[in-house]
Amino acid sequence: MDLSTLRPLRLLALAGLATACAPTYQLGLKPAQSTNLFVEGREQALATADSVEVRLSFICYEANRVVFEAEYRNPTHHALVVDPAAFQYEASRQSAPALTPKAKRPKPLPGAEVTAAVAAASMSLPLPPLPPQAVRAFDPEPEISALHDKAESEAAKAARFDWLGLALGAASLATDVASIGKRETVAQYQSRAAIHDVAVTYNVISAATKIEHAVASDVLRQRAAMLQEYALRKVTLEPGQQVRGYLYFPRYDAADALVVKAPVGSNVVPLEFAQVRRRQ
Repeated sequence: MDLSTLRPLRLLALAGLATACAPTYQLGLKPAQSTNLFVEGREQALATADSVEVRLSFICYEANRVVFEAEYRNPTHHALVVDPAAFQYEASRQSAPALTPKAKRPKPLPGAEVTAAVAAASMSLPLPPLPPQAVRAFDPEPEISALHDKAESEAAKAARFDWLGLALGAASLATDVASIGKRETVAQYQSRAAIHDVAVTYNVISAATKIEHAVASDVLRQRAAMLQEYALRKVTLEPGQQVRGYLYFPRYDAADALVVKAPVGSNVVPLEFAQVRRRQ
């Protein structure tokens, strides 16, 4: 192997070692200012407008979403419409530290909380730009309808009668019956065996595919049921009523702060969260 081949391999090896040695971080969200208001162990951010109280707590990160729980309390004498699709957040982050060309990569100690810029620098990763505009929450209603439609489609595929499988099985049976009492040549036997194998293989695959469709239908129904039960859905709060439910936003890991803007009638109230990274 010549030197020209070895150089790229060495570079790849060094890149792999750098990635393997890079620190990892646990991401989380908490109210920017402590409120000492807790629900099920989670601290809530609090805002009020026109005597209506809005509380927000961080639930979890999903693969592509961040989940909050919103709580509205309406002590007024008029009704209030709460619409999850009207929520949005604005992302921000602290400025990246000035680094000289010869500066070493940051190496935060385990347990240290760092900014997005420091975390990216410690992993030798580029820092993506902030969202150019406010990020809106997902409206659960179209998703619930789509999940139900997909579940029905998968269920229909699972229940569909397989005429081709029936025809192949009938053809295999017919050749078996026709061979009874007859002396087959090697070619005839091989032909009959091939038809039998094709019929068996096709029907096994068909049965497995139907099971997959049935399982997919159940999973989709469960997702729809979960959203119906837990998601915050558009509702009219009468005087004295309150409501709680999950809000789903696109997640943005490269921010240090999220200001969630919650609608209260014709007003909007901000609820500020700090997004922290703890070195593992």
